[in-house]
Amino acid sequence: MIALVNKRAKQRLIGVTILIFVAVGALILFSDFSGGTATKTSVAQALTEADLIGTQVEVSGEVVAGSWVSGATPFVFEIEDADDPDAGRLRVVWNEVVPGSFGDGTTATITGVLEEGGSIEAKYLVIKCPSKYESATGALTVNDALSRRGELAGVTLKITGFVVDGSIAGAGTTPRFQIADDAAGANALDVAWGGGLSDEFVDGAKVVITGSLEADGVFQCTEVALDQAAK
Repeated sequence: MIALVNKRAKQRLIGVTILIFVAVGALILFSDFSGGTATKTSVAQALTEADLIGTQVEVSGEVVAGSWVSGATPFVFEIEDADDPDAGRLRVVWNEVVPGSFGDGTTATITGVLEEGGSIEAKYLVIKCPSKYESATGALTVNDALSRRGELAGVTLKITGFVVDGSIAGAGTTPRFQIADDAAGANALDVAWGGGLSDEFVDGAKVVITGSLEADGVFQCTEVALDQAAK
């Protein structure tokens, strides 16, 4: 009887030990997966400090204009330190869905393993695009701009309107979004934009855009802002 009890106790002990090892292993895996072990570093450090190669790092930088191709798989782009562009550029490889806010000049925070040659395979990608506000005073309405298309083609304009419901597309897509004099989208204007879009840039938001209306009817945008009155 005593032998039987000891055997059962031993089996329970083995079972508990296995559970402990499984729990510890899962905790270690989760810690690594969540980026908790990532070393925060700058673009310059990532490009020059050899001891960082092969380790998981977290680095932030500004997306370099023209360094990416829309729809590419994997999605590859470059970042640089906005305060020290001479430090060089870090190449980022991203295999997941590109955030809708991504674009030239946005701030990207990447977590992943640093590789030789100034490249990082990103596990996590966070894009920050701060909201910008501008007064709509003096801006043309969409209907005014479209009715004078021939006269205004190629001229720098400021236009105000509402983001058409369902029109916001991913980075590199033309049009990137549409605006109209109402969110329903009647007589909408196609807008080409290579920069980022803030979290407040949503369907129905009133915006002020600057750029030029081209002969093909697409508005080549150089600046996007939310209407100051909506702040």
